[in-house]
Amino acid sequence: MAIVALAAFILLRVGFWLFAPPNPDEAYYWLWGQHLDFSYYDHPPLQSWLQGLITACLGKSLFTLRSLNVVTNGIFFYTYYHLLQYLYGDRAKRYIWLVILAILASPLYSIMLSLAWHDHVAITLTLVGSYLCLRFLDEYLIDGKGSSWRLYGSAIALSLALITKYNSLFMTLGLLVAIATHSQLRKLFRDIRLWLCAVIGAIIFAPIFYWNYSNNFQSFRFYASRSLDSGLPIMRLLEPLGFVGISLLMLSPFVAWLLWKGFKGKLPIQETVYRHIALWTFAVPTILLIAISLVSTALYYWNIHAYLLLFPLLPLALESSPQIKSHRLKVFYGAQVAGLLFTALFVWNSCIFPVSALFGKDGDQDGRMLFGWSEVASEVQKIANTLPEKPLLITSDYRSAAALAYEMNNPNVTALSRRISQFTLWNLQNATQQKGKNAIFISDQWYPLTEEAIAHFEKIKPISKVAITRFGVYLKTYEIAIAQNYQP
Repeated sequence: MAIVALAAFILLRVGFWLFAPPNPDEAYYWLWGQHLDFSYYDHPPLQSWLQGLITACLGKSLFTLRSLNVVTNGIFFYTYYHLLQYLYGDRAKRYIWLVILAILASPLYSIMLSLAWHDHVAITLTLVGSYLCLRFLDEYLIDGKGSSWRLYGSAIALSLALITKYNSLFMTLGLLVAIATHSQLRKLFRDIRLWLCAVIGAIIFAPIFYWNYSNNFQSFRFYASRSLDSGLPIMRLLEPLGFVGISLLMLSPFVAWLLWKGFKGKLPIQETVYRHIALWTFAVPTILLIAISLVSTALYYWNIHAYLLLFPLLPLALESSPQIKSHRLKVFYGAQVAGLLFTALFVWNSCIFPVSALFGKDGDQDGRMLFGWSEVASEVQKIANTLPEKPLLITSDYRSAAALAYEMNNPNVTALSRRISQFTLWNLQNATQQKGKNAIFISDQWYPLTEEAIAHFEKIKPISKVAITRFGVYLKTYEIAIAQNYQP
């Protein structure tokens, strides 16, 4: 059963990497790599720096778009193997497969390790950083010193995670609280090396701070005000329940139950603070996000770092009496079945067409936007060839702009939208060059042409529509117009 499940997970993952068209956010972050900067509006820059480097070296293709995922997935599971080897010795050779299968069965990790977003880089770096920190802390408890290189390596990895995605800070906070709440470890706050780690973090984070300082702290302000929603008091009180419920569902209820049972198990080595570290790196981000949900909206995937150190404890859930083990193995196999069903649906929706399209014309707009960009790009290019001068290419949303930019391999495609995005900042920077030019404007039903967008032009004339279907199933229609005399 386990071998079949693992083979199926691998085939589905490889199929997605090689055949799924770019998710609009994958294209968006790829586009950042074509406009190298110290940081960006939505997220810090490391993933896009790496994406830009890979594209510069290997060119643009689905393989290069997701090749970084192959690398991070390898490092991610290799780190887990070393962590299991440290905790369990030779049993790690068996336990690693349990951990891999549990992670692949979790919808949260299945998605985030598949997509060329920031998360796969961030969780790999935080896992490496927390592993090095654990080894240092255990050594420190034994000899009062610990290997400095492990501590500094941990600081570098955690700092790089922070310049990949801001929610990586949760892992660092969890580790610091774990140190502060341990009677012997809190002496580290008087150790100069811990403060040197803070200096390392400040140096690595400096480009992001400089970018924000130069751009009126746009990214910091975005996160400070993101998803704010006062709502009715009773609705705000229900938000934490929604956050916990969706988090549990996306982690997988089967996997969550096994993690809980594993956490209560007994590690074979006693001279480790692993359980203490795992507890606080889970509790700190979870409690903070529940608190945030009382005044704002906390998204389930922001808590992706909280579960990382719980997975190595999962094998303990299966080390019980034969009767208990038999029951828990059924739960484990249930996790595999549920995980495979979710992953198969995810790959189908990403590669073939969204299943929701069979039941109406309006559901899953994100899924529908994956498809049809070669047809749209072909029509846009045909129209552009009829114009006397090269037009601006503008869409009505950041997603469609990124998807079109990727399809046409044109980093100058932009968006005019009510939503502030990185395109908003680029438009401000390029206002002088863009002023007075004609444009081809692409919109759709999800983000139609608005009065605000029309006001930027002297005249807009609709000239074409591109209907997108897959295997006879209608997905959506893009509307193309020629817009004259753009005024920023």
